[in-house]
Amino acid sequence: MRENKISVLQKRILEILRVLIETPTPTGKERRLYKFLSLILERAGFKIEVQKVPGGFSNLIARRGESNLLMCTHIDTFPVFSHSDLYKLRMRKRNLTGRGVIDAKGQIASLLVALENTQAPCQIALTSGEEEEAIGSKFLEVQANEGVVLEPTNLSLCLFQAGAIEIEVNVRGKAAHGSLPREGENAILKAFGVYQALERLSFLKLTHPYFPEGGWINLGKIEGGEDIMVVPDHCTFQADIGVLPGVSIDEAVREVKAVIAKSGASVNFRDISPPVEIDPQLRVVRILRRSFKKVTGKEPEVEVMPSWTDAENLFQKGISCVVFGAGKLSLAHSDYESVSLDELGTLSLILINLLRLWEE
Repeated sequence: MRENKISVLQKRILEILRVLIETPTPTGKERRLYKFLSLILERAGFKIEVQKVPGGFSNLIARRGESNLLMCTHIDTFPVFSHSDLYKLRMRKRNLTGRGVIDAKGQIASLLVALENTQAPCQIALTSGEEEEAIGSKFLEVQANEGVVLEPTNLSLCLFQAGAIEIEVNVRGKAAHGSLPREGENAILKAFGVYQALERLSFLKLTHPYFPEGGWINLGKIEGGEDIMVVPDHCTFQADIGVLPGVSIDEAVREVKAVIAKSGASVNFRDISPPVEIDPQLRVVRILRRSFKKVTGKEPEVEVMPSWTDAENLFQKGISCVVFGAGKLSLAHSDYESVSLDELGTLSLILINLLRLWEE
């Protein structure tokens, strides 16, 4: 019986996901899917609201009945860059590929199928701009107490979310002829020195039960120089610094500022987000555990979300959210973005049970 049910769900997930993937929605183009998403949600008994937010963005909000439960994820996807499948949904040995298939259109497809298979009251928020400034969730207006933010967690319950400090560092040097590098001051080499100093930040050495290796820093982009025969007099790099639960975000920012000031460089803080910890006794956590066990026969794993998600903005609004979803986070944003169709089917079944149990 269960195998047949999953098969039916998977077929519908594929139908929806194909449209989602083949409609490109990089940040700023989310509205391309509003008509399609609204049609499915309206047929499932939801009332639709397009909620405008600053910068020309908007969120798609759906409500069915009265409920303080919120299901949230984002419509926009990471840029294509060198992804080989572009905006085509392909299946290879039950694995689905295509830009956005795991982050987060596979999550959306599973959610929509779950909503089609229940009549339970709930609220849905499909946000815009998550992959850049998270403008959608920042200005989201909903009345909810608890919720689920759908992101790839390998079907683990993420009750901890790391904080993040995103920086852009500008380093100045002195230009000289490339054959006389000692006459100049190489800004690119100076930038490497600044980055190495940031790697030694004291809070990065602290550990957490779910982060035994401590914090981290990722050098995501670096630019500098003009020509091979010129000593570069400028260099800019961008980095993301992970801040573990239990670390004061204010103290972490102060240490970053001190390290960069000592180097003589300048810094622009692109984003500062504190770490989040969720109470394991929250009703949404307890019911999600029950739903998971009912579908899989096992207790769910508890993990951490190392990446920033909309849960942080919702947390600031007083909405306590667990982060949960199908697929491995490590595959998101990559050229190998993929997710198992079986896992998306399992996610849909878990959400069906969650919605039903929430109303008991």
